[in-house]
Amino acid sequence: MAEIRVKLFKIMRKLAPAKMENKNQGNLISMITSDIELLEVFYAHTISPVLIAFFTSIFLFLYFFQLNYIYALYMLFAQFIVGIVVPYIAHKRSAKSGIEVRNKLGKLNDEFLDKLKGIREIIQYSQGKKVLKKIDEITSSLGENQKDLRNKASEVQMMVDSAIIILSIAQLLLSLFLISKGLVSVEASILAGVLQVGSFAPYINLAALGNILAQTFASGERILNLMDEKPAVSDNVSIVNDDITENDDILIDNISYSYENTDNKILKDFSLKIKKGQLTGIMGASGCGKSTLLKLIMRFWDTDSGKIILDRKNIKSIPLKNLYQKFNYMTQSTSLFIGNIRDNLLVAKADATDEEIYTALKKASFYEYVMSLPDKLDSVVEEGGKNFSGGERQRIGLARAFLANREFFLLDEPTSNLDILNEAIILKSLADEAKDKTVILVSHRESTLSICDNIFKI
Repeated sequence: MAEIRVKLFKIMRKLAPAKMENKNQGNLISMITSDIELLEVFYAHTISPVLIAFFTSIFLFLYFFQLNYIYALYMLFAQFIVGIVVPYIAHKRSAKSGIEVRNKLGKLNDEFLDKLKGIREIIQYSQGKKVLKKIDEITSSLGENQKDLRNKASEVQMMVDSAIIILSIAQLLLSLFLISKGLVSVEASILAGVLQVGSFAPYINLAALGNILAQTFASGERILNLMDEKPAVSDNVSIVNDDITENDDILIDNISYSYENTDNKILKDFSLKIKKGQLTGIMGASGCGKSTLLKLIMRFWDTDSGKIILDRKNIKSIPLKNLYQKFNYMTQSTSLFIGNIRDNLLVAKADATDEEIYTALKKASFYEYVMSLPDKLDSVVEEGGKNFSGGERQRIGLARAFLANREFFLLDEPTSNLDILNEAIILKSLADEAKDKTVILVSHRESTLSICDNIFKI
């Protein structure tokens, strides 16, 4: 199970970030935890009953064949009915309910996770009853599906019991026929009858598997669907760079892009030249494509048309791992992990010294605050960094970028949660970084962009 989780996580890393943006977190958590746990039913409770039934069949077939070949053939027929036909019918009847149960469990996890994140707003605006009603509706619907599965399990048990009774009566009639023809003795027929009834025991477990595995197969299908999903971009692109002569660090050449399942062009025939050693600002109204442009430069998605050139190379010709290592990319929200401040900074550079960390914190105007904490760099970071304010989380994100010290800085509203004083310190640090690097700064605020060498409006 651990290996499956590791493999699934590797798949999600390949799908990230483009394909993971639209995935529901609760559903993914359900898949990684309970769905994979259900696969244990298949490995632990399916293989052994099948093997037991298989070897039982071989032993009884050989024994019955010595008594009379008709007994042997009838034994195979009876076990085929109880061990294969009944489980198949049970699975076909319960498969749909199994899929619905797994999907609704994922939906319920989504709902809980979403509402827990917004619990303060729910309380503030008195939306508790409305939220509880929606959760109750999902829970009730899930309960109906689970009840349906239990009812089908009872029906399968009735089918098994009925089949055993009918097949046992049929064996009795067969024995009477064979005795009347003098083909078997009374003692042999009694022994055959007892063995035949006893042989159904392992097949009863097989019959129940059809219903038990309904959710397991549904979980397996959900996991396989995720594993089969293709990333939005891949390294398997053949691009020739011989015709590129521009010396710009970043050249955006007549690109157009629209999000999946929409014809609306978020960027259309857009071009831009950005040179090294300059701090370039990008501004525009909300939804005009500023953040999308940075993601296209990072190649989270491929453009519909046009090309993006980085150091005289089409970014499609650069392996994704190498491309990502060229950038310090910071979004409007900073993700912090459970641990401490030091751990969260070492994400950017695992072998960084304390001196390097302190330098990065000073550039991000966060050094004095960290030093004022009792545990300093070892101060605890709770889940999602909830024990830090939005501005503090943002400064940790900026410190990461300064610590990584990569060739290109792509910053999306990096000072949106900061006061004027801290913003001024950080902007000065960015201006210093831009002397030998390429910095692209996206912001709504003209005051933030005032330090830029060039400002482009989208």
